[in-house]
Amino acid sequence: MQVPGSENLIRQIAFRMRQRPEARDDNAERRRLQLTSDPDVIYAIGDVHGCLDALVRLERLIVEDARDRAGTKLIVMLGDYVDRGPESCGVLDHLLAGPPAGFRRVCLSGNHDQAFLNVFSRPETLHHWLDIGGFQTLKSYGIGSRELQEHLRSGLKHGVHFIAAAVPAEHLTGLRQLPVSLVTPTYFFSHAGARPGYDLAAQSDDDLMWIRREFMTALPGTFDRIMVHGHTIVPRPCADAVRISLDTGAYRGGGLSAARLDRDGVSFLSVPSA
Repeated sequence: MQVPGSENLIRQIAFRMRQRPEARDDNAERRRLQLTSDPDVIYAIGDVHGCLDALVRLERLIVEDARDRAGTKLIVMLGDYVDRGPESCGVLDHLLAGPPAGFRRVCLSGNHDQAFLNVFSRPETLHHWLDIGGFQTLKSYGIGSRELQEHLRSGLKHGVHFIAAAVPAEHLTGLRQLPVSLVTPTYFFSHAGARPGYDLAAQSDDDLMWIRREFMTALPGTFDRIMVHGHTIVPRPCADAVRISLDTGAYRGGGLSAARLDRDGVSFLSVPSA
């Protein structure tokens, strides 16, 4: 994750890109990134969900795997850095610190990342966010459920202000800056996939971050690129004629997984999670 305060994400990618204007608020349309050529090797990483230890171990595995590989090395994070797992705050700190040496990195937004942001502009969404894993995120920022309930007695807005005071501004800025998709000549990366029947350039942010059944049942020939996504948990990382699926349920002990994409095709790397 590259944001103002470190370096802008776009300047970290040494390719020509076409981008939409930066999001101005938590509900504005997110950027779409495009590379005019495929990097020499891409490592796409599935949903982290606060599993910092697994992310660090997977990055070490990726660095070792890429050690003797020449050319441009790009890591694409597929979103959902927060919620459910124990160290959401630590994951965001880690991503803000920059990619491993010799790599560039793009971090895409997931639905949980957006749901976290929504709390600050739409306090009425707080309880929905808590129901989908927000309590674990708050705990990573030092906020317990009893402490939160005490502040909520004064109203939703008071509770949200209390949360905002505990979250570093650079975390929220970073989450707001995340693009929602990345396209290369061969691949289309987004958190959840895309809606069949619509051009990839015309997809809504909601579909790119939330879609599930319609995308997962899409038939070969539906899209003009190989779709690389997380969001829908699979027993193990897998690829078919339509999609490469990389959410292996790290937060519930299924491990954290990545795909290596290069001229030889697709292969997978995984590390166990607690």
